[in-house]
Amino acid sequence: MRGVSKTALWVASMRAAEAARPDRICDDPLAAAFVAATDQEIPPAPPGAAEFMAVRTRFYDDFLLSSGASQVVVLAAGLDARAFRLPWPSGVRLFELDLPEILDFKETVVAAQGVTATCSRVIVRVDLRTDWASALSAAGFDRDAPTAWVAEGLLQYLSEPDIKRLLDTVRALSAPGSRFAFDHMDTSANDTEVVVDVLDRIRSMGAELELSADDPAGWLTAHGWTATTDRVPALAITYGRPLPGFMDPAAANATALYTAALRPQRSSML
Repeated sequence: MRGVSKTALWVASMRAAEAARPDRICDDPLAAAFVAATDQEIPPAPPGAAEFMAVRTRFYDDFLLSSGASQVVVLAAGLDARAFRLPWPSGVRLFELDLPEILDFKETVVAAQGVTATCSRVIVRVDLRTDWASALSAAGFDRDAPTAWVAEGLLQYLSEPDIKRLLDTVRALSAPGSRFAFDHMDTSANDTEVVVDVLDRIRSMGAELELSADDPAGWLTAHGWTATTDRVPALAITYGRPLPGFMDPAAANATALYTAALRPQRSSML
């Protein structure tokens, strides 16, 4: 794997570190298996990054389990193992979208581990910068069913036009009652030491963070969603494990996690 796909291994290594903690706030038993299955060099995570990632992971876990949706779409699913590790209610159908190379690697490890999804899992090999809506529909996505959408760690890798296209597509495919969760880093953090360090490590893997847009909440409101915003440091306190004191509070607080609910009106797009 290369580029943004390789960063999925990096994130998996942080999830594996969290899973090994006795005070873990989320648990991904497949993360260590993904890391062990590759001979690629994975850069070490910056200090505090695993703790930060644990909070983000827990946020999405809670969002999905509380969404009440029987249809779930995980955009840029990477090596996320929620289809296997979360206690899904009966009848949930979960679509995982990502590049072919990362999903092929993921399927190899899942098969070797002999694990079974706790929901009905459908994988869709697609580049999210292309017409992924058609591929999702061809895989059996129901446009009339309320959907829980997740875009974890995705927008940061997209240009502003690509972000707009993705958000527009999610809106157009969402039936009334759908919910959407994603994270985004404010550009105010661009020059902080820790973010510069993270950007350098990501570039070493052949990928780039864009950090190009600052008002996703404004877009959501303008397009029929009602949105709430959470910040990682406050969530960490809520989960009973505040971020380490040595972390740069400005950088940690720059990442916003959005939860949005769609008002009962569908776009005519697509």
